[in-house]
Amino acid sequence: MTYRDTMPPGQAYGGEHQPQHPQFHPQQHAYGQHQAQQHQQRPQLPQPQGQPHPRLPSVSQTAYPPYANGYQNGNQQYQHNQYVHPAYPQQQHPQSQPQLQPQQLLLPHPQPPAQQHRQHQPQPPVQPTAQYYPASGAPQPQPYVNYSNGTYTQPSPSQPPQPPIPTPSAAPVQFVNLSYLQQSPATPRPTSHVPPASQPPARTMSPQISQLPPIARPPQRTPFAEDSPKLNERPPPSRAAPSLKIPKDQRRPSVGAGVAKSPATPSSSAHTETLPLLISVAEDCFAKANTASQRVAKSMSEAEVADHHKLVATGLGCLDVALKSNKLWPRLEARLCLRYASVLIDETTNIMEAETTLTRGIAVCDKNRFLDLKYCSQFLLMKTLFQRNPKAAFKLIEGHISDCGTYKHVHWIYAFRFLKASFHLQAGSPAEHGAIDNLRKIAGVANQRKDFSIFAMAMLLEGFAHMTTMKDDWANRVQLCVAQVSKIQLESSIQIPQIDILLRLLDLACSLHQKSHQVAAQKLTVLQRQLEELKNSPDWPLQNGEVFLSINRMSNTAPTVSNDTRAVVRQGEGNADYLVLSTLGKQEAWAIAWVFNGIVAHYRATTPGRSATLWNEGLRVLDDTKVSTAPQPLPEALRQHDWARELTCYTHILIGLQAATVTDWARVKQSLDAIHEQPHTSPSPGSSVDILTLYLEGCQQQGMANMDEALAIWKNPRFELDPTGAYKNGSRLETELCILAALNRVYIMQEPNHRDSAETAELIDLLRPICEDNPDLEIRTAWNLVLASSTFEPELSLNQAKRHIQGGLSGAQQLNNTQYLSMALNIMRCKLFENVVGEQALKSAKAGATQARKSGNLLWMSVAEGMLGQSFEIEGRMGEAGRARGEGVRLANEAYEKTQLR
Repeated sequence: MTYRDTMPPGQAYGGEHQPQHPQFHPQQHAYGQHQAQQHQQRPQLPQPQGQPHPRLPSVSQTAYPPYANGYQNGNQQYQHNQYVHPAYPQQQHPQSQPQLQPQQLLLPHPQPPAQQHRQHQPQPPVQPTAQYYPASGAPQPQPYVNYSNGTYTQPSPSQPPQPPIPTPSAAPVQFVNLSYLQQSPATPRPTSHVPPASQPPARTMSPQISQLPPIARPPQRTPFAEDSPKLNERPPPSRAAPSLKIPKDQRRPSVGAGVAKSPATPSSSAHTETLPLLISVAEDCFAKANTASQRVAKSMSEAEVADHHKLVATGLGCLDVALKSNKLWPRLEARLCLRYASVLIDETTNIMEAETTLTRGIAVCDKNRFLDLKYCSQFLLMKTLFQRNPKAAFKLIEGHISDCGTYKHVHWIYAFRFLKASFHLQAGSPAEHGAIDNLRKIAGVANQRKDFSIFAMAMLLEGFAHMTTMKDDWANRVQLCVAQVSKIQLESSIQIPQIDILLRLLDLACSLHQKSHQVAAQKLTVLQRQLEELKNSPDWPLQNGEVFLSINRMSNTAPTVSNDTRAVVRQGEGNADYLVLSTLGKQEAWAIAWVFNGIVAHYRATTPGRSATLWNEGLRVLDDTKVSTAPQPLPEALRQHDWARELTCYTHILIGLQAATVTDWARVKQSLDAIHEQPHTSPSPGSSVDILTLYLEGCQQQGMANMDEALAIWKNPRFELDPTGAYKNGSRLETELCILAALNRVYIMQEPNHRDSAETAELIDLLRPICEDNPDLEIRTAWNLVLASSTFEPELSLNQAKRHIQGGLSGAQQLNNTQYLSMALNIMRCKLFENVVGEQALKSAKAGATQARKSGNLLWMSVAEGMLGQSFEIEGRMGEAGRARGEGVRLANEAYEKTQLR
């Protein structure tokens, strides 16, 4: 494409059928003929005296070399005149050319004419930047003056006068070569590389012209308003002067010799690849959102949540544009599909879009044999499918496990097995057998390949699964798992801090469930010592809650692990890779250790109130804002925050229950207020915070003698018992709370204003099969104490009462529970030694009072002191009886004052 193709219609001159310039008139042809006839008759003008100033090449010779002297000897009809560079204003003849004022300067755009083809002359090549005037039919160029920066440039007085230039008829528009405007007027252009005069100028354009970038059109200069001539006005024509013959040494060089390319001409901008930019912007948005996720999860303010969503949406939009561009090579496309789907799953609820993207990525991996990305995409697809269709996920994941076993890709066998076990645990209690079965298969493969860290983690998870089932032999199974892990503790591959802490926590929890508080105290000491050793250990970062389990690498197998699979399996040094699992962080482990410490201290009862102090320390650890966590998605941060909130609520419930045992109802109220002040979120699966909070409220109302409110709480449908004795909602804790609520109803109905013998008998019949054979010793002990201290119609026989008292007393001694022991001794004194004179009756009363003081319960202390005073009175020891009765009255008044909350 030539310059003519880029010109607007009507502005390319020289063609046979080109339209005339709007200011060109036919009368100019006649005048031109007259000028040509007079040209031969004019004499030659004399040369100026002295050495003439060296002149630059004319515009027509440099910018338009083919038409600088197109017709030899000037015998043609039209003759082009020589142009002078605007930096050297020419001397105008006073009679041949009128003086131009600055306002008369017009600088329109240079209009490249169409190329001319002449057949009678050879065509030597010219510079590719040449521009041409037409041979005929175009307006004649006219000399111009230099005008820049609002000043009129006059010729230097030191320069000698220049010979006059023949002036043709006035052209309607003056054409300027804008490239000359960029040259400094003080520096003359060189005259080297001047083509010989014998060579005819070329008239055709070089083929390289079409490859040049288009010339930028400068802005149109607006003439001044007052003295400037209008566009249709032309200066009066002057008579043509004879042409001058310029020597060869003064002729103007070609354009390529001394004329630089105008900087105003824009070069074509290089193509910018936007794909890496889009990916970088997306990753920056995700990184910024994940860094602030913990802060957003704690505050959940509308502005911060909106900013987080905006960042995630921007990142997803960039990845979506990148995926829709057809510029992705296969591996990058598979990686972007995996990244895009993972963000969709973590940050949004658009499960179907994530599945579609993962399916596309898996297809690309199958086509190009990207095994690492394929397994990672399938792993993420299973997690997505389980949210929508658990049955389909179980079926499909088993097929992936079979394929990994066929190709001996052990890394992904472990990964898919652990994922399937987590699916079973999330599905609920009916699937616990499937979880344990998968964990045992993992342990079998790991033991055979000597992947001891994988074996230890599988055993620990199996032990925790047994604790949730609470079958008849659950304790033996848990201890077997602990023994299997302890057997290989000396292996270097399992010297992992998280595995050691999980082992100690599992062993301690098992002892607490077994009510072995002395053994639990010893295990707690070991746990605390190990936590202190790992407090500043670099092997367990404070911000990271991940554990890396080593896997021995197999030889002669296709590589299935890369940097793109680091979220599931990571490459290691040497012959080992690592499986990545999420587990407790250091902060969470310390908080759980403080909670267990408080429970053990509560059963010791050596220092009243010490357990509450330990639980408050656990709350302080959970509320520590100085601990920074690793960047993570907002839903993951919300799950961690919800877990911390639940543990905080459990701790406040423990503090409230411990305060209720010592009749400190003000602290109970503070605990309930602290629980209600926690941000309300949807409870996690298996959470019992709500029903525990309701149980604590019932204890508060009953302890403050608000029997009607307490009875309404105990009759809540949440505390309704299943007649078959099955676990309610699959939770053993909820079933035990329902039993305790029913026993409290029996106690309230002993009060004369709320007595209901029929309802009491119905409750006893419902509770009997559930409580008598209950595997929990505490439930059996509470059942025996309630029956031994209650009044029924008909009354229980003495033997039945003795049997229940004996059961409660032995259970309290086994449990080492001072509360149960105090109740059992005082009930025995009331039922068996009422109005009995003797040393045995007095010993029973003294033992009951002593245990009551150890328990710290004001009501039972008041009751025990009253019965002790009665025993002293029967023995005739009136002074001691009076003191005991007075102490009982004081304790009763103090207990009453604590019920009057302000």
